[in-house]
Amino acid sequence: MQKIRKIATYTLLFLLLISATKAPLLGQGSPSEPLNAEAEKQDSRQAGSEVLFEDSMMDDWQEKWFLDGEKATLEHRDKGLYFSGGTVTKSEDPENYHAHHAVLWTKQVFEGDLLISYEMTRVDTSDYGNTLLYIQAQGIGSEPYVEDIAEWSELRKIPAMNLYFENMDLISISFRENLRCKRYPWKDPKGEWYPKKGLIEPMVDYIGMIPGKKYGVEVEKRASSVTLRLYDGETKELLTDFTWHTTKIPEELEPIQKGRIGLRHMSTKQFIYSNFKVERL
Repeated sequence: MQKIRKIATYTLLFLLLISATKAPLLGQGSPSEPLNAEAEKQDSRQAGSEVLFEDSMMDDWQEKWFLDGEKATLEHRDKGLYFSGGTVTKSEDPENYHAHHAVLWTKQVFEGDLLISYEMTRVDTSDYGNTLLYIQAQGIGSEPYVEDIAEWSELRKIPAMNLYFENMDLISISFRENLRCKRYPWKDPKGEWYPKKGLIEPMVDYIGMIPGKKYGVEVEKRASSVTLRLYDGETKELLTDFTWHTTKIPEELEPIQKGRIGLRHMSTKQFIYSNFKVERL
């Protein structure tokens, strides 16, 4: 009988030990799950995505891109593509500074929901101007601003801003003292300004971009929203994660669904771009 009791006791201890190893430790289990949520979400996006466009930015840029503007500098540096606007600012020459802007466009057209990712390293130290990402740009459709913007690129040899915000249909994200998302065109067919000139609120504070530092950019564009994630290029730390709801636009503007992707530099802006990728979501 004593032997049977010992066996029962050992069996009970064994079962308790097994149960303990399956139980979460203090501070683990379900409370820790949110820490992995972003990684799981990113894995899910990648698993279900299809790569549509990929460019290390170390080869001939003219194979996959075309340029608006004649004052830009494009050359390979530090395992990427150095892209600079011109040097003249508005205060220096209010008439001719427009020519010192530049836009680098993908030759490829993209349709539907997209995940856009790339790396950018700031080179300039100028307080003037900003850089923008243009998403799925098309012309407004009326002559001469037809939907295929490549057909009227000659009109943009001097890439004045108004040619874009009046005659293109796109979403823009501008990297300046804050982050701003806008919907082009800013004017209705009668030439009247839309409320807030296309701004999709809010304007978002962020850390800014330090010269010499690499940043990872990830933009998730969907039919009703745009999400921007900004990472430290070295540590991969997430610095900014914000979603704008693009339904906050005039009702007559249909959701953006198709077009080219562009990188816009105002004068003095200089960045090195690398590992540019577009995926279908």
